[in-house]
Amino acid sequence: MQQKIFSGEYQIGQQLPPERELAQILGVSRSLVNTGILELANQGFIRIIPRQGSIVADYKKNGTLQVLNALMNCDSFRLDFPLFSNLVDLRILIESECARLASLHATAEEINILRDLAQQIHNVAQPLDAAEPILRIHYLLTQYSGNAIYAMTFKSFEGTILRLIRQHITLAPDIPKSAKLHAALVHSLEQHDADASVQNVRLCILQGVTALKKLYQS
Repeated sequence: MQQKIFSGEYQIGQQLPPERELAQILGVSRSLVNTGILELANQGFIRIIPRQGSIVADYKKNGTLQVLNALMNCDSFRLDFPLFSNLVDLRILIESECARLASLHATAEEINILRDLAQQIHNVAQPLDAAEPILRIHYLLTQYSGNAIYAMTFKSFEGTILRLIRQHITLAPDIPKSAKLHAALVHSLEQHDADASVQNVRLCILQGVTALKKLYQS
């Protein structure tokens, strides 16, 4: 049902078929459909109107974190430009604070792990091979901040962020620049320079955003 809503098969404001009909469409029992409808309502995907039925809710405006998590991890869903821009803003907000905290709290061992990943970016044989170490640096940064909620938030978007990184590399494969930016980030963390760490992680995130904006605005 989530996929049918995300794909637009069931559009925002549209009334869903009766539960008996949905059970036939989905090939499941009516009791299971009823349970699913209640769960979807709790998550913010649909709105149940007494004696009238269920309609697809405006999940982008009124959805819960469960909706956002499902949205970000749905392979068939393509981010529209406003949602893409919102995600970039969220990453900058969270990762800037994580960089500031990590510059204060990251251990020498943790810095070495980040340095090794930055070197992996520099040494890749193929541009797309850089996607995984880039993602790993940004995820570990949220862990090294010491704030578990930041790390869990990033993890919720990990699949989507990886797809965006791969799209960026495909559109504008400037791996030397990416390696340089991430090496600068690691250096600023090692120097416990909070301001430079914030600026460097922001530059890492914004690299390639121009190319991705063209993709998501098209």
